[in-house]
Amino acid sequence: MARQTARPPRLAGTAVDELVDAVRSGIAARAAQLAEQGRRLDLGDPEALAERMLAALPTVHPADQPLGPFYDTAGLVSWLGISRQALFDRVRRGTVLACRTSDGHLLYPSLQFSRQGVVRPGIQEAVGAFVRRGADGWAVGAWLTTPSEVFDGHSAVDYLVVHRSSATAVERVVTAAVADAAAWAA
Repeated sequence: MARQTARPPRLAGTAVDELVDAVRSGIAARAAQLAEQGRRLDLGDPEALAERMLAALPTVHPADQPLGPFYDTAGLVSWLGISRQALFDRVRRGTVLACRTSDGHLLYPSLQFSRQGVVRPGIQEAVGAFVRRGADGWAVGAWLTTPSEVFDGHSAVDYLVVHRSSATAVERVVTAAVADAAAWAA
């Protein structure tokens, strides 16, 4: 009798199923387009392709609460479609928040990105204000996720979400970030 490999349960009606269906549909459409040209779709090693696709998802890390989940460098450059150098330049300029682990790796909190891979309004400016003052990524992440009376008991991130990143909410977060970054540097 053949040994069966345990598979995770299929979760009907979930976002995972919708994603798998969308990928399956996209692959079928691409195969049909190539077939019309007399070509064949070669997926190569399916496991390697799946790994590249999964790189676009945040990874699990022990520091995930409340700042995570995080992207690692390989996953984020794959998802954003940019080079490592371009990502590191964004970190250096303070337009992307990176947190350095004790073993020297960089992690990027997923909370800063929209579904399209753009750093959310207000967060980018706040990160920049702190980075220009030499603040550590973990400290900036803590500032972004710690509830404050300045934000009516919300964290800066939650305040932006609650107010749908309105111009007033962005201005309030950025003003507070600039003031706090200056105070931390004093």
